Amino acid sequence: MEKVEKYRNYMEIIVETRLESLKDSLDVCLCDVCRNDIIAYALNQLPPQYFVTPKERLLYKLRSMEFQHQADVAEALIQAAAVVRSKPRH
Repeated sequence: MEKVEKYRNYMEIIVETRLESLKDSLDVCLCDVCRNDIIAYALNQLPPQYFVTPKERLLYKLRSMEFQHQADVAEALIQAAAVVRSKPRH
């Protein structure tokens, strides 16, 4: 039987990576609970981008480098940090 690739939401990778680059400027707790809340909130504001094959992943990776896309992800993370900062669950 041939191994089937598992689907992944590339937006998760993008949001996690972008959070790492923005974390010092967000002024928010980044314990595991708060970090997960920020990521979940941001992902709910952004469209999913599922891929199965390496070729699809490459296409999404190229799209994620677009300026507007980076701005949308940053904005979602900034909003998420504000929400979590105002009502942390840790």
